[in-house]
Amino acid sequence: MGSQTPNKKKGKVKFVVPYDFRRPKLFSKEIMRTIGQIHDTIARGLGRIYSTSLNYKVDVAHDRIEQFSSDDFTKDLPSPAVIYVLNGKHLGGEIIVSMPPEFCIHIIERQSGGPGIDLSHKRVLTTIEEKIISRIMESIKEEIRVAWEPYLKFEFDKSTYENKPDNLHFASVDPTLSAKIMVDLGVDKIEVGVSYSYAFLKRALNDSIIKKDRGANLERLNNEAALDYRRTLKKAPVKIQPLLGTTTLSLDDILSLKEGDTIPLRQKADEPLDIKVNGVAKMNGYPGLKQGRKAIKVFDIIEEINEQELV
Repeated sequence: MGSQTPNKKKGKVKFVVPYDFRRPKLFSKEIMRTIGQIHDTIARGLGRIYSTSLNYKVDVAHDRIEQFSSDDFTKDLPSPAVIYVLNGKHLGGEIIVSMPPEFCIHIIERQSGGPGIDLSHKRVLTTIEEKIISRIMESIKEEIRVAWEPYLKFEFDKSTYENKPDNLHFASVDPTLSAKIMVDLGVDKIEVGVSYSYAFLKRALNDSIIKKDRGANLERLNNEAALDYRRTLKKAPVKIQPLLGTTTLSLDDILSLKEGDTIPLRQKADEPLDIKVNGVAKMNGYPGLKQGRKAIKVFDIIEEINEQELV
């Protein structure tokens, strides 16, 4: 006896995706796109720096952006590593640049006249090697500063080198956003990370990107266009929701509900209902009828309705 395949319902299928609290999503897609554009610029600058340092052409491109909790960020870094923690005036938080040690050693060997591409030396840098890479870091710092300049002006005044992620100590436990930049050496690829504390990004994005985007979209209208705009705006539909009331039930109570059951609400019978405008409670009112339809009579305006909140 053959098994029957259940009928599948046509249409869109929705899936529940679990939220990863260890990698919180802190910023909107629009802001993430802006951060991506910034690191496209940084990647082009790194391409020039690495090509010059290696004496051959490398392709460098921004690959992805990841968000970490502070603990998971340090766990994500390899050990040993080449890590520079950058601080400065008006930064608001740290910027961290991380590179594989084998890539840094390859740069040093190429500057010493070494041939080929050898990424087998994964070890802690010597003092002399770190000084050579620190000189290259000065150029990388300048590329980062210039890329962020349209959004936040700052100057680096201190950089600290570390080779072990466990030695990193942050001023706060804020989440971290890390931009991954891929360096294509031809026969192999390596990954460079430019990471930011939440405190830095909050300051840069809230104070600058939002203002920059608003400024780019502002345009003074002539009188006729302004009148047309006002007429169109006044006809725009706005969602109004009278709220009958609220309550809280246990999951067991909800699962046991059946037709005919009554759900008691916190709202008292003689109290006016909350009326929400675009999801925000703005008025109180009493239910009734008008021309044979359910209606609600406005009793009180509890919060002024701002035109800008409705568009």
